Amino acid sequence: MREEKLSDAIIYDKLHLLEHDFSGYIERNSQKVDANLPVFYGYVISALENSFPHLPEDTHDEFIDSITYKVLDTSKNIQNFDFVKRVIANAIRFKKRKDAEDGINIVVGLKLLKNGDYIHALDFLKKYAMLDAKIGTAVAFCYHTLSLREFKDGETSENHLPGEMELLARELTIELARKKPPINKLRQLEIEDTAFLEKIFWQMIFQGLEWFPSEKWFVEAGLVNATEKNDKVMRKRLLDIGAEHFYTDISFLREMFYYKLENRDAAGAAGVINQLLKQYPDELEPVYLGLKLSLLTTKKITYHSFHRLALARGMPAQIIDLFDFAFELLNHEAKEALNHLAEFEQEFPGHQHFATVLRYIAADFASSDDARVRRAKKVLLDALEQFCLIELAKKQQP
Repeated sequence: MREEKLSDAIIYDKLHLLEHDFSGYIERNSQKVDANLPVFYGYVISALENSFPHLPEDTHDEFIDSITYKVLDTSKNIQNFDFVKRVIANAIRFKKRKDAEDGINIVVGLKLLKNGDYIHALDFLKKYAMLDAKIGTAVAFCYHTLSLREFKDGETSENHLPGEMELLARELTIELARKKPPINKLRQLEIEDTAFLEKIFWQMIFQGLEWFPSEKWFVEAGLVNATEKNDKVMRKRLLDIGAEHFYTDISFLREMFYYKLENRDAAGAAGVINQLLKQYPDELEPVYLGLKLSLLTTKKITYHSFHRLALARGMPAQIIDLFDFAFELLNHEAKEALNHLAEFEQEFPGHQHFATVLRYIAADFASSDDARVRRAKKVLLDALEQFCLIELAKKQQP
């Protein structure tokens, strides 16, 4: 009989539950765990392998990293470095990959960072500064915080000459801006309480802007994090900074456009589009965003204006055809919408699979169930955006 394998989503959920169970056990039995580390880790491995015999090595090792952070975060012996070394040794012993120490070094460094032990945190984290912007800004923060100890009596920020630690902080900060590491991609960053790490990240993002005001990466990285963490306050603050200092950059104007849309500010979104059209008269993206806005407002005058502009600027015909279909559908002109879809199918037979999906979506617009119609609208707009962005990217290729 063929062995059944769990889907990735189910495995993730079950792993999360197992991790939660061990976290509770550690909290209730911290002293016992500290005193019997080999036994505890053996128990963890036994439970992990019995429950998930085919777990990939990287997922197995990341689970050990998470448990190790919890052991350190709960223990009262964190100030005892011999104890920390024993935790490290036991954790690495039960990992599978050759780079087993990397994940452990990161979680140990994060705990030391949380405890304010910046000197030792540096020893564990600086090697991984470019793996993730959160690690990089944490290392820069350690350097910067330690640099404050370099001030001599009577010195102020105005007359102080940068010492070694401050120079290291600045060098790493500008290196982050130039190398642009990913953000929030390391599994080891998925710890229970990330407030201290978020605070450090934001402090160094704004410190970076103070040191290097022309480097837009700090705003870009901050916007990525604010969006992922749903931090509306920081997102607005960074958009304001971007609008003030990088007002000619299309990436910030694009982000501002979507921010206005999310906040149902159609007039504000239209203002951003007008600015884009003036600054990028030869680009298709501002026209695309105008078409997108006109779909949401369903104003025929606005739509036809951008439709003419799209034709004039050479917008791919398949995009225009689909916008015509979507606009008629959203204006309750189902017959006209399906006529446009039929023209699309005839002209672009290579996209027949997508047209079939759109027909099913269009059918839901006739439903008497308002919730179903709302879902259909969202699916339509999302599908249209994905298709159009792919086609625009093809158009821009040399």
